[in-house]
Amino acid sequence: IISNEKFAIIEIGDNAGGIPNEYLGKIFDSDFTTKGEKGTGIGLYMTKQIVINMGGNIEVYNNQSGAVFRIYIPLTDL
Repeated sequence: IISNEKFAIIEIGDNAGGIPNEYLGKIFDSDFTTKGEKGTGIGLYMTKQIVINMGGNIEVYNNQSGAVFRIYIPLTDL
């Protein structure tokens, strides 16, 4: 977890080779799935909507090892 003055930044990554480039722009779409009949595609869409409703954001990119999700959660004064 990293933070700046406005956000806690959480990075989650893997070493499984990444997400195919043609999927990167679609994975947060409400109906995108690679699981065929077994999936609805709603999971990442809902996750992003929850984070956005909190005032944050989610980004995804590939690095040399695999996919990395970067989640920005706004910091607030309690």
